[in-house]
Amino acid sequence: MEGVEMAQQGVATISGFMGTDPQSFGKEGGVTACSFRVGCTPRYFNAVANKWRDRPTTWITVKVFRTLAKNVLSSLRKGDPVVVTGALATEEWEHDGTKRSKIVMEATSVGHDLNFGISVFQRDKPNLGEPEGGDMHPDDGVVDSDLNDNEQTLSRRKNNDPWDASVVFEQPDTVSGQPAASES
Repeated sequence: MEGVEMAQQGVATISGFMGTDPQSFGKEGGVTACSFRVGCTPRYFNAVANKWRDRPTTWITVKVFRTLAKNVLSSLRKGDPVVVTGALATEEWEHDGTKRSKIVMEATSVGHDLNFGISVFQRDKPNLGEPEGGDMHPDDGVVDSDLNDNEQTLSRRKNNDPWDASVVFEQPDTVSGQPAASES
């Protein structure tokens, strides 16, 4: 298109296994940041040998910032299966007079790959001060006086977790007075 400049950004999603524990980096007192390596090994079925074969592993360095970095540092370990989405970038440097480069991913989302097991989610309690990087959920930090009667009842349920939907299935049915049947 003539006269129109468009921003280009390589956004990708990868799945693989963490090859390293997440490591913090950056200045002390600055933005929380960490990095880790993800190994992606494609597999294919060799019909002649009648077995699965691995292709060479591709290693990607993933960098994560702010609240996501804090949660990655608390949640993920070497060997965990993960799915990572982010922007691809090239880092360049010089070593012994030779220019070097590598492709890194600046992650916007990171999570366990549930194809390999189960994971238990725990919502991070919001920092009621200044949010780091503006990553707060719109409903975080709401106090009971801001809620209507129904929401106040829901917020007082077991474990005091305002995000736990299990109470919906524990409430008595308004017609029969019996506990609501869960859908299975």
